[in-house]
Amino acid sequence: MARPPVDPLLKRLRETVIAALEERRGLVVYSRIQAQEMDQMARRIEREAIEQVRAALHEAIGPPELGGVRNRIHRMDEQIQELDEKDELPERSRLLERDDIIWRAFEDIAYLLGIE
Repeated sequence: MARPPVDPLLKRLRETVIAALEERRGLVVYSRIQAQEMDQMARRIEREAIEQVRAALHEAIGPPELGGVRNRIHRMDEQIQELDEKDELPERSRLLERDDIIWRAFEDIAYLLGIE
């Protein structure tokens, strides 16, 4: 039984996220890196992947199932904006919370794209 063709945009987004997941997993080989530095590198990889997904979604309509990915990116942006508006939060706490928001968004986007 033949599978239905995969939308080219969906395929491109999956490839982007899978590449980021593989790059993030590859950080483990750098055992000399401090855990905090490894986390920072992982968040950079995730941020870049999310920005690539955002740009690709902006360029094309894509299939309806990508609406969830758009919504998740929008929600991430709102959470970061709300965080930035919290004046009472120490900078270190703000950075940790921002990292958590990005990590959760990346994981959710991977799930929404059918990547396990």
